[in-house]
Amino acid sequence: MDKTSFFILNIFLNSFLAFFTVVLLIEGVILLFRVRQGRVAALLRMIPILKLPFDLLLYDFSRWSYVHGINPLLCEEGTRSLSIIFGWMHSVTAASIQLTTPGNLTFTLADVIGHQISPLYLKTFTALFIPLSIGFVVRKLILYYRSQITLHALAKNSQPLNRKIRNPSLSFYLKESPLQILTSPRLSGSPFVAGFISSIIYIPKSLSQKLSNKEYAAVLAHEIEHILHRDSWIRLFLDFIGTLFWWIPTKWLRNRIEEGQEVGCDLKCKKYGVNPTDLASAVCKSARHSKTPPNNSFMHHLTKHTLFKRLHVLLEPPSL
Repeated sequence: MDKTSFFILNIFLNSFLAFFTVVLLIEGVILLFRVRQGRVAALLRMIPILKLPFDLLLYDFSRWSYVHGINPLLCEEGTRSLSIIFGWMHSVTAASIQLTTPGNLTFTLADVIGHQISPLYLKTFTALFIPLSIGFVVRKLILYYRSQITLHALAKNSQPLNRKIRNPSLSFYLKESPLQILTSPRLSGSPFVAGFISSIIYIPKSLSQKLSNKEYAAVLAHEIEHILHRDSWIRLFLDFIGTLFWWIPTKWLRNRIEEGQEVGCDLKCKKYGVNPTDLASAVCKSARHSKTPPNNSFMHHLTKHTLFKRLHVLLEPPSL
């Protein structure tokens, strides 16, 4: 059989199984140690997605039983073994499950399935998988390009939002950093941060006119935290990995990660002297302007589930 077809089948099935295995482990850790929803939970939930491309670099072809012409199904009974490896490799904690044949050669569940599939079906699967993967990546790159053009046009047609800020912490930060705050009547939805080289905060004009001074300061503090933690870049990177591994349903997990980032930014607003009630009020006003999701990869929509979660965290009494 074709080695390329076998390798692609391994990528397809093993990455799928590894993703959900790690997701279950991470969610178990979050539940067991009662990790509060926020930055830490978001970082933990990134591991299953970031692990997907990393696993491709760990394939050891020298020990792959298929390369040596060994069919694991034909090995004598009792000569195959299952081992769980946990250790430290290149300053990274590594964990894996290995199936081995005589000679310490490895095989996977995908190898077992591949040996039972007709070579014609396996080559047909490969012939469909490669163009589909290329098509999804090209489509996503085109979408990024169009979104960047739209964002560039929006920046040219927007005006600086010169509104006096009475919060001393935010005033000091804005004076020390080259941060731009733009507004436009063409904008709809909630405030967001965008920009590849320099970060820009976009606030819809209709929304900015309805925000009080304290609510406006709360919005700026929240968006500044997004900038400090590079959330836009992280979301873009995770989105691209999700496109590369298009057969794995990562969207729901990325939504949980974004929810943790939003909650994390909300909780950090206290260091700017922002009252949680003012931020909750600003979030509610933003939600009224976010009924229609923006058709742009770099603009993030305030979803209903995220809204309820953020309000619950902001307004709940402090835990003992």
